[in-house]
Amino acid sequence: MGQVAIIGQSIQIKGELTGNEDLTIDGTVEGNIQLKDNSLTIGPNGNIKADINAKKVTIVGEVQGNVTAEETVEIRESGKLRGNITTPRLIIADGAFFKGSVEMERKPGMVKDKPARDDKAVLRPELLSVKS
Repeated sequence: MGQVAIIGQSIQIKGELTGNEDLTIDGTVEGNIQLKDNSLTIGPNGNIKADINAKKVTIVGEVQGNVTAEETVEIRESGKLRGNITTPRLIIADGAFFKGSVEMERKPGMVKDKPARDDKAVLRPELLSVKS
């Protein structure tokens, strides 16, 4: 537990990539990536042409495809993403590249909802006195 599998810079994969552990990809992947219960990091040399489905996705390299994350998608300064994002939380660093659409989808019970704020002003009598 706690270990991260790494796909090195010289590795090229075509097809479906699935797993049950955190993964860092610094190589090339074409196809689909399924890591529903784990984190995926696209390293600085990573070049991905795939749809991604993971718990958390961090993009430092380049991705072409749709990204779905159960928790968070983060595009770092050097990261590039061309595709649509579906996630409850999104972080895009200054300098990152993103072209696509975003759907912020929050699952029930994932984040405690804050109580709705009453926008009506509360009038306190002591603040209403007028001095002449």
